[in-house]
Amino acid sequence: MHSHIHKYKFECNTSNGHIHRMYGISDNMIGIESFHIHTFFGVSSYNGHSHYYTGYTGLPIKTENGHIHKIEGELEISSDHTHTYKNYTDEEIEYIGTKRLYKLHV
Repeated sequence: MHSHIHKYKFECNTSNGHIHRMYGISDNMIGIESFHIHTFFGVSSYNGHSHYYTGYTGLPIKTENGHIHKIEGELEISSDHTHTYKNYTDEEIEYIGTKRLYKLHV
């Protein structure tokens, strides 16, 4: 399996009367073939406050056209509250080679 990254985009669980959206691109794969994971990190902002997040995906889950990874965790505490999240990366992947990203659109 070639080195690749995944996109992700989803909403966190409601807390303190609002939701946060998470979207981004995972880091390069760590491991080989069906035993690889990705790191992910970022910041989610809403109405004047932000939550940071970081974590590791789960192992690949085979799909009809490739694979996805589970992403779950909790946003960092901000303004006396936090949000949990649980979702999956997109199935579409972007291959990485010789320091160039192919088919990457942000």
